[in-house]
Amino acid sequence: MHPLWETAASESDSVDTIDGNSDSNNSIEGKEMEHATDEHGATLLVSLEDGRMSASVQPTFLSVCPVPGDSQLFYIRLQTSHYSFSIKKSCVARSGSSFYQLRSILKSHHPYLTMPSLPMLPSLWICSYHTISLQLVTFLSAVLAERELLSNKALHLFLQTELSMEKINDNLEGKRDDEVLVPKSKIVKDERNNTKEGFGALFGNVNNNNN
Repeated sequence: MHPLWETAASESDSVDTIDGNSDSNNSIEGKEMEHATDEHGATLLVSLEDGRMSASVQPTFLSVCPVPGDSQLFYIRLQTSHYSFSIKKSCVARSGSSFYQLRSILKSHHPYLTMPSLPMLPSLWICSYHTISLQLVTFLSAVLAERELLSNKALHLFLQTELSMEKINDNLEGKRDDEVLVPKSKIVKDERNNTKEGFGALFGNVNNNNN
């Protein structure tokens, strides 16, 4: 399953569609998202541990903002260079209640961990968008900061796919095996026709080298 959009670092101003192809028609939606983030959303800098010796620490940014025109949905935008994520920049839309479902799933699979808290569910209908966004992004940031939770597949599927919460739970129960996939347009293809050209195309013509 693909996220709503994914871009390379050098293409931060463009928005990709689900199939990974750039679509200029999404520029309006992108501007709406940025406006919503500025007006009603919240962004946090998250420090993620990286156990690799040669890895340089890069910041991870996480933001939550309401979807314009839909009071029940929130955009979750993630920008990171952490090795645990297949996609380095992504955005998905999730309902407010899905955050509580995610917490319940994580708690059931990590019963000995102190799970980051969420506000009472009714507060989603009485608090301001900014307050709600801040509470939701604070929860996700605390989840990401916990190493054991960071390795949980449900978290990655929640942040970087459009799978329903039911299907995400099915993955943890072994009923499904979905992955966070990089769009095909981002995969470097090997254009060599090895079946026809053989080792000559790979290593040069041995006979010509000997002459």
